[in-house]
Amino acid sequence: MIEGFLLLADAASTDQPSGKVNLLGAGWSLTGPVVPPGAIAGFLRIPWDEAKEQLKFTLRLVDNDREDVRIPVDEGEMRAISFNGNLALQEAQQDGSSDEDVPMNLCFAISLPPLPLTPGHTYEWILEVGAAEVASVRFAVRPEA
Repeated sequence: MIEGFLLLADAASTDQPSGKVNLLGAGWSLTGPVVPPGAIAGFLRIPWDEAKEQLKFTLRLVDNDREDVRIPVDEGEMRAISFNGNLALQEAQQDGSSDEDVPMNLCFAISLPPLPLTPGHTYEWILEVGAAEVASVRFAVRPEA
């Protein structure tokens, strides 16, 4: 079973050679009332038997009712705030060693622009891999003074 963890930060980047995530101002859960740029970091532990498969993922922002948060884009069109893609671990090889007892790790970071979120509301980022929800993180936007 794939396990995951999400963390909010002021800034984050993925170091491709090492596969590590670098974080600044990590671990917040309260922002605003004007939401600044930020980042979300994800950490996955993938069992060896699933490590060779290409895994589809969706990271989406929902409101307190778990409805997709939508923002205006071109000419009144509304679009859900989400990221979709595929996760794959290259060269995941099983060699019969005891290392197979330790799941493979995969980390990522996504930079976020300032989002037009409603002050005084709670939101949640949800990470789904395949059809399973593997991680989520909630945060609140301060009410306006």
